[in-house]
Amino acid sequence: MSEPTVEFADVERLVSTRGPPGDEYPVAAVFEELVEPHVDAVSRDPMGNLVATSEGDPDAPELMFAAHTDELALLVDSITEEGFLEFVMLGGHYKGNLPGQGVRVGPEAVPGVIGPKSRHRMTDEERESLAEDLVVDVGATNRSEVAALDVEPGDHATWDRTVMRLANDRIAGRALDDRVALAMLLAIAREEDADATVHYVATVQEEVGLRGARAAGHGVDPDVAVALEVFPANDYPTGVDGRPEVAVGGGPVVEFGDGTSEYLFGGLLVDRRTRSWLTEAADAAGVSVQEAVMLRGTTDATEFQSVRGGRHAGAVAVPCRYTHSPVETLSLADANDATRALAEAIRTPFPGRDEVRHG
Repeated sequence: MSEPTVEFADVERLVSTRGPPGDEYPVAAVFEELVEPHVDAVSRDPMGNLVATSEGDPDAPELMFAAHTDELALLVDSITEEGFLEFVMLGGHYKGNLPGQGVRVGPEAVPGVIGPKSRHRMTDEERESLAEDLVVDVGATNRSEVAALDVEPGDHATWDRTVMRLANDRIAGRALDDRVALAMLLAIAREEDADATVHYVATVQEEVGLRGARAAGHGVDPDVAVALEVFPANDYPTGVDGRPEVAVGGGPVVEFGDGTSEYLFGGLLVDRRTRSWLTEAADAAGVSVQEAVMLRGTTDATEFQSVRGGRHAGAVAVPCRYTHSPVETLSLADANDATRALAEAIRTPFPGRDEVRHG
């Protein structure tokens, strides 16, 4: 058996497919096409989560590896008389990333731009602050022209970006959170043939509150669940708060926990048994890991941990610069190391089902 390897072509195809929260089905369809030849069964639940299952020993703990299909997006909520699209933000945007960006809108992926007020017409105060009252300009001059483009309130806009290769086997683009993790699931499914039953799950609506994970965890009912994610790196020279020290190229991150504040509200606390299982598997695979707490953010593992009264759950993540921006940047070497560690975890015994569920 060869080592699992993340294929850049998979990442490229997944990133080029649009998947705003609530309309991730095209991304799930691509994932299904690529994973189906390597698993025993594929199903979808009413939320839109896709579950690809490789059957194993029914007496062994069932494992669930999950990555989300949605990306940060904008929701068009009204159209002005002059044909501009007003919007609300879906997911944890930074407003400074919006001005000057190209977007694709609606089912026909209509091109548009988010234009800032001309600097020549800004006050001194406006030049030093974040832009407000931004709109999407699709070139229309009235509402009828917008309708002719098959764009209407309720449609989504996503960044008009793909993925590019940088030096040192690094890549940059939109939606690497979490398309790189979907590519990692594909890499593992293609190569892994272990005794355990493994569910490779593509979840929906993570960026707007882990909504798909809630349904997926309940439906799959795993014994151990791991969210595959990206982790905000702070190894670049702007805005570094010094904690935690996570570097691109330093290996995958095994989380201690995460939460929406410095007090880890609303997040995940990874139990030692799960964390040791992951780190020992990484060590056996010859993979060096980084361990850290993710502040001001959560993963699908938060919901997996509380499934049906409680399950073991953890998160393995690829360090990523410029998270939640159109130019997220990470190392394919880190992604490959993460897949090797997770493939080894599948082959590493976890406590028996009774122990998992009661100990």
